[in-house]
Amino acid sequence: MITHKLTYSQISAKDLVQSSFERMYFIMEQNYSSISFLAFKNDLKNKQFIGILKDVGNQIQGFTTYAINPFGLGTSKYNILFSGDTIISPTYWGSQELVKGWCKTVGGLIAGKPEKKWYWFLLSKGHRTYMYLPLFFEKYYPALNKSKEADLFPIINKCANAMYGSNWNPDKKVITFDKSHGELKKIHTETTLKKVKSNVHIDFFLQRNPGFENGDELTCMAELNVDNMKRFTKNIVLAGMKNPIHFEND
Repeated sequence: MITHKLTYSQISAKDLVQSSFERMYFIMEQNYSSISFLAFKNDLKNKQFIGILKDVGNQIQGFTTYAINPFGLGTSKYNILFSGDTIISPTYWGSQELVKGWCKTVGGLIAGKPEKKWYWFLLSKGHRTYMYLPLFFEKYYPALNKSKEADLFPIINKCANAMYGSNWNPDKKVITFDKSHGELKKIHTETTLKKVKSNVHIDFFLQRNPGFENGDELTCMAELNVDNMKRFTKNIVLAGMKNPIHFEND
């Protein structure tokens, strides 16, 4: 049980200070192998917002990054919200503050551009990321239960092809890399393998992304519509909609 209080705040990526960047990179190094400092820095340049999780001592203990319509992927009918690196220090696993903060940010984005549909595009290196889909949404892609699977592969294919080119495998629905691109450390992959028998969604994740130990990433998507959200998610998103977020690439 997490007893230490954490606080979520959202900032513009361009306002990130060097000390915060270095702390974020340190957390990534704790959890992933073969992380490139330069690649991490360049990746942040392509994000509009960063959600930061801090402890009572004002130390960063987790973060998530947001890119809106990367590579010009938005259309006149919809916006794409791409989730980049998302991590919480292992000490704080079980905390829901990053999840709540993400939901509030999503609500603000929807309210800032309500006339368009919103789709959440994310890559799942591990089961923790994939599990957001069945926990948050009524329908999403890919899903174990086909009645829960939304017809979103055409949009996924468009996004993955534009963003990852030849690293995108549309047949397997995964992103693969010839060189290590930052795979989960063994302690995390072992956790996934231990839990596979206890959760059908984790088992499904492993079936769809058997190369996750090598850093392969499963492409996933869900529509960000309150009617497609489960109660916990919906209530926080609705609260976030009271504070619209406007962004530059409208």
